[in-house]
Amino acid sequence: MNGLSIKNAVYAADAQKLNDFFQPKQLRRLDNLQKLVLCAAAQALVGANAAGGKDILTAEKKDTGLIIATGKGATAQTCAFMDGIIDYGDELASPLAFSSSVHNALETAVTALLNLQGVCLSVSDGASSFNTALTTAYCLLKSKKCKEILLCAADEINPAVLKEYGDKVFERPAAAAFLLSYKSGRGNGRIDRFFAVNSSALDEFNPSRQAFNAAREFAPFILKDEASRIVCDYIKTYLAGDKSDILSVFENHSAKELLERAPKDKLPKIYEGLKLLCAAQEDFADGQGNEVDNKKSVDSSVPATALTIEEQCFNALNKNARINFFTSGSTGVPKNCIHSKDMINEEVEGLLFLFRDIERIISTVPSHHSYGFIFGLQTPRFLDVPVKRHIPLPFLEWGTLLQENDLLAAFPLFLKYLMELDFKFPKGVTILTSTAPCPDELIEKIYKNGAKRLIEIYGASEAGAIAYREKAFAPFTLLPYWDIDAKGEIVIRKRTDLKIEMPDIITFESERVFRVSGRKDSAVQVAGVNVYPSKVADILKQNPLVKDAAVRLGGERLKAFIVLKNAAAIELAKKELHKYMERVLTAHEMPKNITFGDKIPTTPFGKKTDWQ
Repeated sequence: MNGLSIKNAVYAADAQKLNDFFQPKQLRRLDNLQKLVLCAAAQALVGANAAGGKDILTAEKKDTGLIIATGKGATAQTCAFMDGIIDYGDELASPLAFSSSVHNALETAVTALLNLQGVCLSVSDGASSFNTALTTAYCLLKSKKCKEILLCAADEINPAVLKEYGDKVFERPAAAAFLLSYKSGRGNGRIDRFFAVNSSALDEFNPSRQAFNAAREFAPFILKDEASRIVCDYIKTYLAGDKSDILSVFENHSAKELLERAPKDKLPKIYEGLKLLCAAQEDFADGQGNEVDNKKSVDSSVPATALTIEEQCFNALNKNARINFFTSGSTGVPKNCIHSKDMINEEVEGLLFLFRDIERIISTVPSHHSYGFIFGLQTPRFLDVPVKRHIPLPFLEWGTLLQENDLLAAFPLFLKYLMELDFKFPKGVTILTSTAPCPDELIEKIYKNGAKRLIEIYGASEAGAIAYREKAFAPFTLLPYWDIDAKGEIVIRKRTDLKIEMPDIITFESERVFRVSGRKDSAVQVAGVNVYPSKVADILKQNPLVKDAAVRLGGERLKAFIVLKNAAAIELAKKELHKYMERVLTAHEMPKNITFGDKIPTTPFGKKTDWQ
């Protein structure tokens, strides 16, 4: 399809944006699928004709054609019409449901309200509808029947199918719109990759899934407001973890304001961290918008630039189409966990079946964290639902912040505090939890206090989400985009071929169902962060006052047992060790309780044991 170009692409699973383009009376007779198609088509036209704004919608478009691709049409209206015949007889069946059930009804709604005057067609060819429509569009454009073609794909799930096979259905009712053009020998160069027939993108329950994936893939990896959020969250987390500005996480500051408040000697580390996060090749600059030629950087070791730090991150993330969710290894050296756009798309697409009823996401997780990035940025975009962000403080007015059909993306420690306050969830709220194991007793309490559903995600920094469960004491089920090797030790992505060794010791109950019995890498979770007690113990032993040390998890934080070289100077040692630990340990690595003794506690067999 040389010469075929996409001028714009839009995915729409929510029709609320129609209110920006049309009066309510213009939409009163349209069903949900018609509104979704119209919403996607209108956004595609306006987005590709920024100069004309909304006026492009009412202008007569003689050279713009329309092709609607739908495998099954308006199945909800078809079922409603058939149910009407069964329940009330032929004479009382709804005529509106009948008119909306016709496949051409989608074409009629779009042409009438968008004033399209070119060739208009509807294509219904099962799972191949989108590919057939694309071929038709290419032929029409190449033969100069139209200058542009608005190609829309739309399908919704048959209610009976959704009831029977809901756990296998990936999409919700949605529409995609592509504004296409043609110029001989020229194109955007990516069209074949976007629209190549890919069996993994086909969905027997929703024939338009391939089109939906293509529309979402055409979108930028990161939007500008998302880049700003990632940068701010990273800087806040760094300043709080470094104890330079603990209160920053509770305040709403721009990246520029955060950098101005940060100690100047910390700036190089911040820029280096952002460079690593964005998997960038070039060094980041001061982020203050300083001109290169006539203004100095805020720090001599950091180069100046005319771009803000958000713009630099936005450019780097979209140029590389990947992000690095680095984590600290047992040696303390940051470990790269790079995820490409294709990997993230595969992950989010494979998670959508869990969230079909979600209308809004409430995120309590920073967006530079893999969990916050997937569920606080990418999933809302794929679902086309709004997202609100709140600090995970249990004493906020969560009863008014949450509403029916919300998804609360949280983590076990925050949920534990919430349950200790005996918080009652509003009706219809779904809880999503990850970053650390969620205790079975906590899951039971959450359900008892009114949660509609709880979804616990099992995963790893390198792999992303691997499996899920929804009930206490239940095993985990592999997510559909993963396979497991014959030994049950390595999971393999179906589309991107990523191979990851399972981070835990697991026991399979059936082909795709398993239980976790312990971690392989001896890491423990402190407030959702991997911490290595052996590493902390080694750091303590490096202090000249310490003869020996042992560290392990004590409740929700680490605890330490220290043997001093000079037990008589214990009071002085306590003060010196506190200063030392504040300097060399992160907030999550700091032991909450320290016990001093003559020797590390052991069992009668000489193995190290726990202490009170």
